[in-house]
Amino acid sequence: MTDSRRYFYERIADRFEGLDHPRDVRRRLGVVFDECLAHTPLSGARTLDAGCGYGVFSEAAAERGAIVVSLDIGERLVARAVARAGSRGLVGDACRLAVRDESFDVVISSEMLEHTDAPRQAILELARVLRPDGVLVLTTPNRLWQGAVRAASRLRLRPFRGLENFVAWRQLERWCTAAGLEVLLHRGFHPWPVQLGLDRAARAAEQRLARGGAASWMVNQAIVARKRRLRPVSEYRAT
Repeated sequence: MTDSRRYFYERIADRFEGLDHPRDVRRRLGVVFDECLAHTPLSGARTLDAGCGYGVFSEAAAERGAIVVSLDIGERLVARAVARAGSRGLVGDACRLAVRDESFDVVISSEMLEHTDAPRQAILELARVLRPDGVLVLTTPNRLWQGAVRAASRLRLRPFRGLENFVAWRQLERWCTAAGLEVLLHRGFHPWPVQLGLDRAARAAEQRLARGGAASWMVNQAIVARKRRLRPVSEYRAT
């Protein structure tokens, strides 16, 4: 392992869970499983948890009956996820997946995309390994907030020294579409940084912003996209 920003979470694997904000984790779990995947059966579904970290999303998917592969760039992170979720582990870079095309029914990726050196390439790879009609659920911070987050890091208000490449709201939609995905849902959550607290007010503000069409102003974004099924050559010839 090289000592670079790409491996920041691997270097802190033993204390990563303790540094994660519990309210943020609970909210992301709710967004991914209770909202984005509410109508997608996971029982028996081959599911990739891309950027598994210490395994909380792998565990939640496994509890719902999914056949889970936990992927991360670091061996210690993957080992923790496997021990927690009883999943199969895969060490690798999300931008260069050593996985066959169309291997998964569902791909989950929560707060991983921004920690890659090439977010657009990561989306292409996640789409590549998804089967036709398969579902990608992805959460990632909104680029609108990157300046404030980087300032907090410089002021040492947050213990983060890794890669951070936030993706803009419309850019994420464009990249998904270019990867052969149909965007089914794009929503925002966390109207302000979770560290500020005021959870009840935050949920009320989140709902108001969503109704008012201001979801793209929120700190985090979640997208649900389905891989488009290619039309047979015969269909093209008939039109």
